[in-house]
Amino acid sequence: MIKINFAIVGENLIDLFKIDDSFEPHVGGSPLNIAVGLSRLGENVSYITRFSYDFFGEMLKETLRKENVDISLSVTDDDLHTTLAFAFVDERKVPKFAIWNRSTADSALSYEDFLKVRIDEFDAFHFGSILFATPAADHILKFMEDVKKMGKYIFFDPNYRPHIAKDENKYKADLLKGWKMADLVKCSMEDAKSIFGLDDFKNIVGVVKSIGKTVITDGENGAYVISKDVDHVPAMHVDAVDTTGCGDAFMAGLIHEFAGNNFDEKHLISASKFGTITAGMAAQKVGAITSFPRLEEVKGFLKNLKEGFDG
Repeated sequence: MIKINFAIVGENLIDLFKIDDSFEPHVGGSPLNIAVGLSRLGENVSYITRFSYDFFGEMLKETLRKENVDISLSVTDDDLHTTLAFAFVDERKVPKFAIWNRSTADSALSYEDFLKVRIDEFDAFHFGSILFATPAADHILKFMEDVKKMGKYIFFDPNYRPHIAKDENKYKADLLKGWKMADLVKCSMEDAKSIFGLDDFKNIVGVVKSIGKTVITDGENGAYVISKDVDHVPAMHVDAVDTTGCGDAFMAGLIHEFAGNNFDEKHLISASKFGTITAGMAAQKVGAITSFPRLEEVKGFLKNLKEGFDG
């Protein structure tokens, strides 16, 4: 497979996980998770965001450096603090978040921050979406337009968190703008239902087909590849320990495999299968990025799986 130069754009934050009566800090944010996931799968990754000057900002940057993610195109804000997400795991082991993102460093990301990015140096861009609920939304969408004009492949993941937006209608409209600009979208079933205000999957498929290629993930039910047809990709059944970050692990696996096959649509189903493997492997460990598999681990898993069938 060829190695792709990726640029990941979006939020960075600290997940504060509730453990008994205290909160434990962990580096997080969907785009940041995906940047690490891609790097662990052997890709060249640059992360573009605005970090804070504070302790948490340094924690974020140090983690990315250790994971071989380039942050030279990111900006450090001298005045604003890091976005915080308080995480609670429910009885189904599904994480729920309360996000503090008002007047934080990443939400102040501006179009001027993107001016030093040489779009032609990258093969593909991935955009996260929590920042679409902040003042950074217009600037990111403008940069997305620049990327599209340059003919670069765009991945998008519309995470929908309406309670963090001052203007929910604008937030939803901006998510749909990003969705339409992207070449491939990965969206959870829960988020798709909320964004479109629909409960019936067939109705969601009808809307999505009018927008563009989409992979909808549905937890243990697997994923649905929606293009001209709808193809179901079963989940990898595992004894889940922690599902935090599994959607991002899926996205990293999907992007890695799909881009490695020259963004050829005929490989979208196999790329989604690869995503179910990286997500399933991540679910067997505690934490988000700490649970993301490295390429050699995935290769070892696939080799053992094949030998098991051959035996």
